[in-house]
Amino acid sequence: MIIVHVVEPFATGINTFIHELVFGMPDYEHVIVHGERKDTREIATIKKEYKGKATFIKWNCAQRDISFIKDFRATWQLHRILKGIKFDILHLHSSKAGVIGRFLGAFNGYQNIIYTPNGASFLRKDISKGKVKFYERIEAFFSRFNGRIISSSESEYKAYDEIGIQSKIIQNGALVQPIANGTKDKNTFKIVTCGKITIQKNPAFLNEIAAFFKDKPEITFKWIGDGELKDVLTHVEITGWCSKEEVYRHLNEADLYISTSSWEGLPLAGIEAMAFKLPLLMHDCVGNNDLVNTGINGYIFDTKIKAIEDIEYLKEKPNLLNSLGNNSLKMYNRHYSNFRCAKEYDDLYKAFHRKTKIATSQ
Repeated sequence: MIIVHVVEPFATGINTFIHELVFGMPDYEHVIVHGERKDTREIATIKKEYKGKATFIKWNCAQRDISFIKDFRATWQLHRILKGIKFDILHLHSSKAGVIGRFLGAFNGYQNIIYTPNGASFLRKDISKGKVKFYERIEAFFSRFNGRIISSSESEYKAYDEIGIQSKIIQNGALVQPIANGTKDKNTFKIVTCGKITIQKNPAFLNEIAAFFKDKPEITFKWIGDGELKDVLTHVEITGWCSKEEVYRHLNEADLYISTSSWEGLPLAGIEAMAFKLPLLMHDCVGNNDLVNTGINGYIFDTKIKAIEDIEYLKEKPNLLNSLGNNSLKMYNRHYSNFRCAKEYDDLYKAFHRKTKIATSQ
């Protein structure tokens, strides 16, 4: 079976997600049609992580913002790319690919289309209510086209349901390659987050939290990644873009994982943190909420004060911190590991493929 993955922002979480599918379904042929942003990891570096298990085709005209002329060019280019590939499943990742891909699906008669937004556009908190409504209408309109919408978390599923759009839940997962356990520095309390430094991740909020501890050098904050808003992180160490091995090393040395995101699908960076026995301290938003069982593997906060209080409390409770971390690992092993996500998509791919074969034979 040949799977074509179409993605506009091919980096960070979506790369982790597609990587899970490619390595979890090694018997399939995977073709990744991707855009490229200047402020993300280099595509050449990302490609190496796939070890020859996927074919890459650059989608030059793809870009995030809505622009009639640029989107027309992106649509035409994707049309030409897909016409040159014989495939069984068209898997669309992110909102831009979801819109353009489903439009082309209707235009070209493609049947087996799956759309995984991994953070639907109408969940954005950096835009006006009017624009949110506009994105909701776009999603509603294109939901009538051929294509199964897959929500990556319970809360994303509910968000779609609230605007009258049906979807199916397949929770994200990530296979984490273990590394040798390192010795944590008992003299410091290391707090980390991971991802692209964008408005979605709300770096200004994290910086406010970190600023409170500026006179406490034993409490440190680290952002694993890079991005256009890095200059706001005046009280947070920034690693720059890292390889997976480097990301794992930073997680392995940390004591607590924090997320100040304003919206998510189901954050893969948080899932990876759970694999390293890190307690989670997550801002109250769609996606983040699904990873935290309060008091079991971490805490949810909605204000700067609450986050600060939780950090101070956990720092002074090493036994509790250890217990929360152990529970994070248990939850990871139970729900997010061992290619569980890939296996569920494999079942979905096969169901779509069988349905098409039956329809073709009739």
